[in-house]
Amino acid sequence: MNVSSIYGYNPTLSLINALYPTSSVSSLSGVSGTSGISSLLSLGGVQTSISSVGKLLNGVETLESAAQSLSALGAFDARTVTSSNAKVATASVGDGTATGTYAVEVRQLAQAQSLSSAPQTSSLTPIGNGAATLAFQFASGESRQVALDSASNTLAGMASAINSADIGLRAQVVSSSAGYQLSVTGQSGAANAFTIGVSGNAGVAGLLAYPAQGSSGVTLTSQAKNAEGLLNGTAFTASSNTVGTASPGLTLNLAATGKTALSVAPDSAMTTTVNSFVDAYNAVQTTLTRLGSENTSLGLSVSYLRSQLSNALGDSTSLARVGITSNANGTLSLNTTAFSAALTASPASVAGVLSSPATGLAQRVTSLTHGALSTSRLLQFAVPSFNSSNLLGTSGQSWKYSYLSQLGVLDTSSSSSLSSLFLNEMLGSTTSSSANGATSNQFLQSLVAQQGYNASLLSASFG
Repeated sequence: MNVSSIYGYNPTLSLINALYPTSSVSSLSGVSGTSGISSLLSLGGVQTSISSVGKLLNGVETLESAAQSLSALGAFDARTVTSSNAKVATASVGDGTATGTYAVEVRQLAQAQSLSSAPQTSSLTPIGNGAATLAFQFASGESRQVALDSASNTLAGMASAINSADIGLRAQVVSSSAGYQLSVTGQSGAANAFTIGVSGNAGVAGLLAYPAQGSSGVTLTSQAKNAEGLLNGTAFTASSNTVGTASPGLTLNLAATGKTALSVAPDSAMTTTVNSFVDAYNAVQTTLTRLGSENTSLGLSVSYLRSQLSNALGDSTSLARVGITSNANGTLSLNTTAFSAALTASPASVAGVLSSPATGLAQRVTSLTHGALSTSRLLQFAVPSFNSSNLLGTSGQSWKYSYLSQLGVLDTSSSSSLSSLFLNEMLGSTTSSSANGATSNQFLQSLVAQQGYNASLLSASFG
């Protein structure tokens, strides 16, 4: 059977077979059948350790990413807000808004003044004779004028002229069963109420002047008003229904009269980020423990790395104050209730412990993933143990060739210089030249990253 038939179980064999495409498992040290399979399966312990190193590399990468996300939380002052009655009011909050419950009572919504002219049979029929001047006087004290030439004294012409003047009014011609009407609407708020004076054209004055100069003049359809209400018992007023408040970062969005309660709390995404960090940290500690039990030659290295991880935690008392505690097995636990309470009490204190650019937990762990837990350092720790003659029960250079011959990829009767070089590079020979260092490192990373060796499935595939 060609090695390609077991690609699914051992990616390293896939790489070897690509280099030696004519090889076959039938040449397992010159032995066939079940004895050959047993020889092949004797590598299971090595494969298990390699798989754990691969998981460790992946776990460290995840831990570094989680630490960076933790650091990105900065001051831990992100907030969310919910409303008990969104039909009355909702709100938006900025970072640092004081947490707690805000009682809101909306007594009046802000609205804009709107005027509507008497119906006309056409929007294009001239009103009166000649040009006219429209004078708008606002309650705020401001005044504006709009000039109408002799071609603009129609409903459509007046709407176009008012809109083009850009004075805070919106004009439009509205069609109904009664005919065509000119509607003029201002901005919300009492200060934006307005009157209209007309000079130069009596017909336009009779149609559009406000207060009306006759029975056929404009009609007030909406009165300008301010929003009014109470926030925690304190009165507020605003010209619009988007209300800035005395509480920094809290903005009300009013929708109807009535009462509601707004709850401002720390953003739950911060808890998710911290929990992800704790999970990633625990995964690395657990994988290190497993690797040490699988390969006793890594015992000192594993102990050192685990102690480095523990040292990166810093002061356990400070972590406990933000809801993070250490377990006997070296892992961490997050008490989300305690964490939320710490955030509510003092976001700055939580930030100092977890995300301070200089001394925070995230920074210490990131430094570790660039140091003792970096890919290159982990390979330096782990790979020498796989070159031990104890792994395959052989000694010296012969075990390296035995390793490939058991995989059926090496003709042991004639070991070429190319095969020798390949073995040195694949198995990390200490005699490898520095010029080949990069190739060796790339292969080792590929080797270490492979998945666990599934002995039972492999055996079944050979019947």
